[in-house]
Amino acid sequence: MHKEHSPSRRDAMLGAGVAVVAVSATASCAQTGGSSASGGSLAALDAMAVKPNSLTMMPRLTYLGGPTYLIEIGRFRIISDPGFDPQGTERNEGPGHLLTKVMEPPIPVDEIGPIDLALLSHAQHLDNLDNEGRRLLGNVAVTLTTPASAAMNLPGNDVRGLPTWESTEITNAAGERLKITAMPAVHTSNPDLREIVGEVTGFMLEWEGQETGAFYISGDTVWIDEINEIARRFKVSAAILHLGAANVPAVGDNYLTMNSADGVRATRTLGLKNVYPAHFEGWRHFTQGAWYIAREFEAAGLTASLHLLRPGEAHNVPL
Repeated sequence: MHKEHSPSRRDAMLGAGVAVVAVSATASCAQTGGSSASGGSLAALDAMAVKPNSLTMMPRLTYLGGPTYLIEIGRFRIISDPGFDPQGTERNEGPGHLLTKVMEPPIPVDEIGPIDLALLSHAQHLDNLDNEGRRLLGNVAVTLTTPASAAMNLPGNDVRGLPTWESTEITNAAGERLKITAMPAVHTSNPDLREIVGEVTGFMLEWEGQETGAFYISGDTVWIDEINEIARRFKVSAAILHLGAANVPAVGDNYLTMNSADGVRATRTLGLKNVYPAHFEGWRHFTQGAWYIAREFEAAGLTASLHLLRPGEAHNVPL
């Protein structure tokens, strides 16, 4: 298997002319030369991208490695698939299904600050909800996930299972409202293994003031025809796509998440203007890292849409 690429490897690719991080002309990491918050300081994010304080401002995404992003929309602080365990964490999830973490979190869990909402693709696998991520859920105001994961006695006072295509709305202390709709997702390309691998979900985020379209988080899914249905139902502008072509021996040659070519296909199908990859580095079972993604998007003429952030790097999203 091919392991994920480190930031130094990405720098080498940039020197070779491959555009790995496409930064918009708005306030962004370009202001500081693309530095990251590897020291674990939230204050460092403000030097890279503007922190929103209303729904009319551009959201801010901070990549935290693996499938995890800190998403700031207005005054909402959202975490996706929280993973904060140290490098070297392992769990054997069954025969041929050993998961090993190979990256430290760029910001420690105890420094991430208050979280209004956790969006959890699923709870049954360590790479989407690890030990420290589970501890974080205990202090999160609302957690949205699959009905099956919601039945797993997760920490937190308000854990909701959201069936596919069902929507819910949350309101923060500032009176801002966010609508979240559960998106279809399937965790393996082999139909015979789907029940064993378990239920997963993606999310669509909508709020007042979006000008170019909604914000999509794919969750751990392979390419499915229902992505065409998402495109029919929603005008989508930006997305976090779980790529990496995840694979473990237990599923043979089948993927557990989209590969880079599927990421291009989803980008075209949904008409995405800004794409933020996730789930492509940080764990040993991810088989297609940054280089694969950059190459595939470049070949498709979509480099300008691609934002491959370094761990701890923040970016404002035009929406």
